[in-house]
Amino acid sequence: MIYSLLEKRKLLSKTTFFTEIPESELDSILALSTERYFRNGQIIFQKGDAGDSLLAVLKGKVRISTSSDEGREIILNTITRGELFGEIALIDGMERSANAAAVGECTLLVIRRSDFIPFLEKNPKIAIQCLKLLCKKLRDTSDRVAMIGFLPVPVSLARLLIKVADEIGEKTADGVVFINWKKSQQEIGNEIGTSRESINKQLNKWKKEGLLMLGGQNLSVTILDLKALNLIAKGFD
Repeated sequence: MIYSLLEKRKLLSKTTFFTEIPESELDSILALSTERYFRNGQIIFQKGDAGDSLLAVLKGKVRISTSSDEGREIILNTITRGELFGEIALIDGMERSANAAAVGECTLLVIRRSDFIPFLEKNPKIAIQCLKLLCKKLRDTSDRVAMIGFLPVPVSLARLLIKVADEIGEKTADGVVFINWKKSQQEIGNEIGTSRESINKQLNKWKKEGLLMLGGQNLSVTILDLKALNLIAKGFD
């Protein structure tokens, strides 16, 4: 699918990064951009590749990951439609700091560093927006590293469940939250740096304790006791 200038502008103008850019200037940036299509699981870039562009998701999702010393994939972030990635390399021009792969069919908008840096130099307000976005992502990554490296599995999993519940959960008046996660237990394990078996064991433990219900091959979770899960997330088990 080829996206029109209007569609691209409408999508990107909602992002924190592009919110304050005047429409005419945003159109100038978009006119220099290109679209790229990726199949499910296809590599977009790898750690160490040249950082020559900023990317935005027009369709699909992108998984940002790195690898442990044992070769296990550790997911750092999932970028969804309308969000940006590749900002670090865009700013410093150095190598990519992580891997990126398509989740499902994916269409990306690609803005070359050589086109965008001159624009930032002329627009300090936008440069500040870029720094704010980078700081937010750094904080998010720091939280993810803490979950992976330092926290017990119940605490990490509870924090991840609460985060996902806030983002995509369907809440009811009585406090029940339904999450149509569409992730395997292995993928969830990759999110917090643990095994599928550990995720399965912990989820089923909480199921027996009445904290949640499970369903589906692509995991759905209904949180029955959000208060108890919040206590676990704070380290009170």
